[in-house]
Order: sequence, then structure tokens, then C-alpha cells
Amino acid sequence: MTGAVLDRPAHSPDRPALDGGGTLEELLTSALREAQANGSTECPVCHARMSSARAREAGCGGCGSRRS
Repeated sequence: MTGAVLDRPAHSPDRPALDGGGTLEELLTSALREAQANGSTECPVCHARMSSARAREAGCGGCGSRRS
């Protein structure tokens, strides 16, 4: 049996990373704010595009996760 090797996904320096000392709440709040400001952002769950159609909500087109 061999061990699995996982590649770390690249992350934006403007968004906190959980392994960099940030909390899950900070990561999710940052993603929502970025989606609201820019219309879309990278999903913190699957790294697909997450877009904001409403002022207080963002949804991922890849995994379907929602943040409000």
C-alpha cells in the first residue's frame, strides 16, 4: 500500500487559508465578500467559480454550496 500525494491548491493572497492561521468563518466570509464585490470568486470548497446573484448570498456552480 502506498500513501496518497495531494497537491495543495493555489489560493489568493487576499483570502485567508485555514493552514495559514485563519478560521473557517474568516475563509467563508472572505469568499462571500469577494463574490459580492466582484460578482464571482473561487469556491472555498471545490475551487470552481462561485457567483453572487443577490446582495447577501453566493452560490457555487461546481459543488452547489451556498454562502449567505
